[in-house]
Amino acid sequence: MTNIIFNIKLVKFLFILPSYRYLTISYVKLQDAYAAETGAVGTWGNIGYIGPGTKVTNGSNTTVFDYIDNFTGTANGSTMLGDLGDETAAWEAKNKTALNDCAIQSSWTVKLSKGSSSSNGSAVLYTAAAPDAAGGSCSSLTPNFVNIGK
Repeated sequence: MTNIIFNIKLVKFLFILPSYRYLTISYVKLQDAYAAETGAVGTWGNIGYIGPGTKVTNGSNTTVFDYIDNFTGTANGSTMLGDLGDETAAWEAKNKTALNDCAIQSSWTVKLSKGSSSSNGSAVLYTAAAPDAAGGSCSSLTPNFVNIGK
């Protein structure tokens, strides 16, 4: 019985990996390209990002996660970089099921800020946070999540 429970938890954990990789490759690059071309940051629809799984209003979902586009923008889903606040909510994933000791509805987030020369010249600065990022039960599932966009 213990092996079955462990295998179920392992299968659930494996759902994190494609989503995490998809975010690092797609979301950041699309947002950076949009910012370079328009001088603004945008919603998922504006930048052409499609989250993992099934598309739903304001995001997407899989059997294990809900992915949420938290960025609303100020003008048709965009905000000029100069008007971007510090750490504006942009991307969020919430687990629908417990993942090992990581509680249901734990939240992985990415926030946006205006970049500067100290952010490697990037127009957008990304701040990613995992639940209990100090090394707790959730952050151990995606230990490099906090490095997104760096």
